[in-house]
Amino acid sequence: MALSLLDAVRAAVRRYGLLSHGDVVLAAVSGGADSVALVVALRELRAELGITLYAAHLDHGLRGAESTADRAFVEALARDLGVPLTVEATALPPGNVEAEARRARYAFLACAAASVGATKIATAHTVDDQAETVLLRLVRGAGRRGLGGIRPRRGAIIRPLLLCDRVQVRHFLVARGLAWRRDRSNFDYALARTRVRLGYLPMLARELNPRLARALARLADVLREEDVLLDGIAAAVPCVGDDVDLDVLRALEAPIARRVIRRWWRRAGGARRLALTHVDAVLELVARTQGGGRVRVPGGWVVRNPTTLTFHAGESERVHVAPYERTLVADAVTELPGGWRLAVHGESVEGAESPSDDVCVLDVDALVGPLVARSRRAGDRMLLHGLDGHTSVKRLLIARRVPRALRAEYPVVVDGSGEIVWVPRCGRAARALVGATTRRVFVVRVVAAPGAAQSA
Repeated sequence: MALSLLDAVRAAVRRYGLLSHGDVVLAAVSGGADSVALVVALRELRAELGITLYAAHLDHGLRGAESTADRAFVEALARDLGVPLTVEATALPPGNVEAEARRARYAFLACAAASVGATKIATAHTVDDQAETVLLRLVRGAGRRGLGGIRPRRGAIIRPLLLCDRVQVRHFLVARGLAWRRDRSNFDYALARTRVRLGYLPMLARELNPRLARALARLADVLREEDVLLDGIAAAVPCVGDDVDLDVLRALEAPIARRVIRRWWRRAGGARRLALTHVDAVLELVARTQGGGRVRVPGGWVVRNPTTLTFHAGESERVHVAPYERTLVADAVTELPGGWRLAVHGESVEGAESPSDDVCVLDVDALVGPLVARSRRAGDRMLLHGLDGHTSVKRLLIARRVPRALRAEYPVVVDGSGEIVWVPRCGRAARALVGATTRRVFVVRVVAAPGAAQSA
C-alpha cells in the first residue's frame, strides 16, 4: 500500500538524514501544488520533527498579473498557516530564462535563510521531478554522477518530498480542501522538461512500466550510493597534487581514473565545472604512448609532460591555438594536434568501407589535388550533404555538441581547391559523392580522436 504524503516525508527525513531536532527550516513556496503541500506538511510535522518553520516566496515577474496573483496567494496561505513569510520581487537579466530564474531563486533563498537564521532550506522536488531529471540527463549522455539526479540534500538545501509523487500531493491537498496556483509555463512544449513531463514519461509508463517514475528515482538513489563508494576509492589514490602522475592514471580502471582527474581538477583548476567530455579527453591524452599534447578545458589547458599532467590557466576562454595544416598521405596515418589521427587509402568502389561518422568515402575524380587536414578557420563554410545551402563549420560543431574546449583544434578535410569535403564525426560535403560513374574512391577514416570528440 502506498504511503501517505506525511509518511513519505517522514521516510525521506529518515532515509536521507534531512533534518535534526532544533533545525530552523525555510520552505520555498511558489504557490504550486508541490510547494503548498511541502509547507503544509512541514507545518503539520513541525512538533514531531522538532523544527521551526519559515517560508519564502520570490516573484520573478515573468507572468505579469499572474505573478502578482501567485504572490498574493502565498501571502494568504502563510497567514492562514501562521508561518512567517519572506517575500521579494526581482527582475531577471537577459539570457536563458530558466537558468537565470533558478540562479535568482537560490540566491534569494540563501539570503532569506540567513535573515531568519534558517539551518535548512526545503524545496518541493518530487519523485516525478526526479524521474524527469534522470530521463533528460540519460538522453543527453550523462555519466553516473549526472544520473544520480536531484540530490536529497545538498549543503543546507533539502528535498523532503523526494519520495512523494504528484498523485500523493494532489490527494493530500484535496483531502484538506486546499487550493494551489497553476503556472502556464509548465505547459510550454518549447521546453524540453515539459515535453518529458507531459509526453515522453507518460507514454513510456503506459507502454513499458506504470511505475516508471519510481523506477527512475530508485535508479538515481542506487547510482548516488555507488558514486559515493567510487569517490571513496578514488580518494585513496596517491600522487594527486598540483600535478598528477601519468603512470598512476594508466594503472587505474576508467571509472576510478575519471574521479582522480576530477579530484585533481578541483585542486588545480579551481571551481570551474569539468564535464564528462573534458575528462574523457584528458584520459585520451593520458593513454598516448608517446609525445606530449594538451587538451582545452574551462579556463585553460591540461598539458601532458613526460611523466605528469599539469593545468595551465589561461587569461580568457579564447586561448590562442596555433593553426595547423597536414597533407593526408595515401596508405598512411597522419597525426594531428589535439589527439586526432586520420588514415587515407585508395580503393575500388566495390571494396570501399561504408560511410559513417568515422568514415568518409570520396570520389577520387571529383577531387582537386591532395587531401589536406587543417584546423578550422573563422568563417569556414561548407555545402553539407543533405541540406540546401551552405552552413558554417562553427554552427555544425555546436549542433553536434562538440565542447568549446575541442573546437579550436578540430580538423576539417579539404581538397586542393580549398573546399571543405568532410568534418569528421559532424558531416560531409555534397561534393565528391560516390555515384554510378565512380571508378575509384579515397576512404578517409578516424583512427583516434579526443575522448570528448568521441561523444560529440
